Amino acid sequence: MIELQPFSLENINTHYKWNNDPELTFLDSEYPHTDEPFESFLGRMKSITEGKAPTTKLLEIVDRDSKRLIGVIDIHAIDLHNRRCFIQITIGNREYCDDTCQQEALDKALEYCFKDLEMHKVATTSFDFNTKWINLVIDKGFKKEGELRDHVIKNNEFRDKFIYSLLEKEFSSSSVLA
Repeated sequence: MIELQPFSLENINTHYKWNNDPELTFLDSEYPHTDEPFESFLGRMKSITEGKAPTTKLLEIVDRDSKRLIGVIDIHAIDLHNRRCFIQITIGNREYCDDTCQQEALDKALEYCFKDLEMHKVATTSFDFNTKWINLVIDKGFKKEGELRDHVIKNNEFRDKFIYSLLEKEFSSSSVLA
């Protein structure tokens, strides 16, 4: 159903729209939503795509058949010495917000991290209310490493942030969808 491709500045307007979507940023930002000016966003993305931010990689998620842009995979805090990184997946195109699409994106992101980047450990974070993401990573074999208690304020209420990780030896590429 999906495939990954390098982040393309040709799609910058779509990525900018998703970056400024309050519903999407609610799930992964520790700060209240504010629209980022286009020039600032473009500068950040150019820095990443031009290799000036070596600890970050962005991949686009596209529909294999229609080639429609679905979302983005953010691989960050890449530590080549210790062979670890963090990932976050955003499905921006709401037509593809089913569990299958996000699971396939996670499978492909993990395969990329473990096989192509040769990571030993891939981690992710989630706020306590994002049960869809939490259940997905637990089903994939991630282990809970920690909890940042009362870490953020969301809807005028303190919420926890969880940290999960998956080790290379726990990753099964046989579970990756074809």
